[in-house]
Amino acid sequence: MEQAVRNPDVKTLLLAMLVSALPGCATLQGAPDAIINLAGKSTQSNFQGKYLEQEEVRRHFALDRQHGQNLRLSYDGRSLPANEIRQQNLVVIPALQTYLQSIVVRLGKGWPGELPPLQVKVIDSYTFGPSADPYGNLFVPLGMLEGVESEDEIAAMLAHEMSHVLLRHHDRRLAFDQQRELLTNIATTAVIAATVADTRLQRGASQWTLISKDPQATQKVIGDTVLYTALANTFSDNVWNTAWGRAQEDQADLLGTDLLVKANYAPRGASHSLQRLEDFQGKQKPVLGSFLQARKGAMQDSLKRLDLNSFTQEIDTFLNQGLATTVTAVGEHLTRSHMSAQRRDTDLRQYLQREYDEQRYGRVDKRSWRKVRDNPTVKASLEAYRNAYGANEALGQKNLKDARALAQRALRSPVANQPGIRRSLFNVHMAAGERKQALAQLKAIGDWSLAGPGVYEQLINQHLGSGNADAALAAIEQAERHLGSEELFIVEKMLANKLKRNESEFRVLGEKCKEMPNRKDVCKKVA
Repeated sequence: MEQAVRNPDVKTLLLAMLVSALPGCATLQGAPDAIINLAGKSTQSNFQGKYLEQEEVRRHFALDRQHGQNLRLSYDGRSLPANEIRQQNLVVIPALQTYLQSIVVRLGKGWPGELPPLQVKVIDSYTFGPSADPYGNLFVPLGMLEGVESEDEIAAMLAHEMSHVLLRHHDRRLAFDQQRELLTNIATTAVIAATVADTRLQRGASQWTLISKDPQATQKVIGDTVLYTALANTFSDNVWNTAWGRAQEDQADLLGTDLLVKANYAPRGASHSLQRLEDFQGKQKPVLGSFLQARKGAMQDSLKRLDLNSFTQEIDTFLNQGLATTVTAVGEHLTRSHMSAQRRDTDLRQYLQREYDEQRYGRVDKRSWRKVRDNPTVKASLEAYRNAYGANEALGQKNLKDARALAQRALRSPVANQPGIRRSLFNVHMAAGERKQALAQLKAIGDWSLAGPGVYEQLINQHLGSGNADAALAAIEQAERHLGSEELFIVEKMLANKLKRNESEFRVLGEKCKEMPNRKDVCKKVA
């Protein structure tokens, strides 16, 4: 039976996944130069009049029908590339959702052209800056709502993200999205390595079963890897989003300001939000560094269980020299180049003085946002997510007692069964070695359409770790339906079928995987 665990096909699968991920590290180390070279004249100094009236904006008044067709999903709904999938859990607080959407509707009335569908979605993330995807989804992180004090600030940031969609800036983060996916893939490889290293096949009377040799130790390294990956991504997302594409950020600032003024919001709301962004980034850097270090250790523990020491050393070098170099360069770029929030604020003030001298003195309205924020249901829901996030931070500091108390407090809320809340309980039970209770928390999630890839990954790895390949495949099927992509977990699906000794399905998946741009290199080696 022990010989079956060391099945060379399974180990070859893992080695191929890891080897194929590592060559991309070189591209990450070139990113700092690309960022630093973006400095130049501000966009607003290159034209006269309002930005909304410029020819480069006017050509976007008519929607690109062909481009819209290219963004559609295929008929089966599962063709969305993995790097375009929403990464965070969604948060549902109806009163808050209605309020934010009404702001977008009000801003949209100032756009003279055809307006694409724009939908606000609150996400379980404590970054400050919102983001947008090519499909018109405007993602508002909980961290933004914690930091703002007025509807004018919210409108300014939503107008900025709307402008990215209207000006078709969808590709502005492509380079960093690729690197972010690389980091996530390496962490996933480490988790799978730990799972397979701990699993042995046992022949029963009529079938093979999967047995975990040391479930508590394995689940600890898996839990650490997933936890620190999520925390590192949460803190780094805002850095990447803000540092990339200086010209496009300028354009979105300018068009966003035009939309803000046309909707009768106070332009100084944009200045307030940029000042808060500057403060947020300053506090973010040291915290990000600590989580990156912890995450590196967790990944090494996972890989050592499969005795891949040489590869562990390569990952150690990558994390120390690649990502650390990039984070440092981005931080320096933000503080000393034209892309800093402070410089953006200065450029925007000059534009307001030139084009909106009368409107720039408009008063900021703090009452409307306070009324929504203090709604009992909204207040209790935001407090619950704050506690859940605090629980994850406490776990990051190895403080299990406080983490458990905070996570339990989050359950006493209207959002108790949403993925972000149950995820915090899952992490607490995993840290305590309470595997059965941890799985129960994931099963208590009321609506899996709200879950991001990270929570699905936790569920899938729980089933793989306990030797339940069928349950893992069921979870993957659910993830494909809700996230709209078969690509995201196709390697895990191949692994589950490999462990089930379902060779025909394994080969079919291998051929399909070779056609997927973000997975094909791995699959060619595996299949």
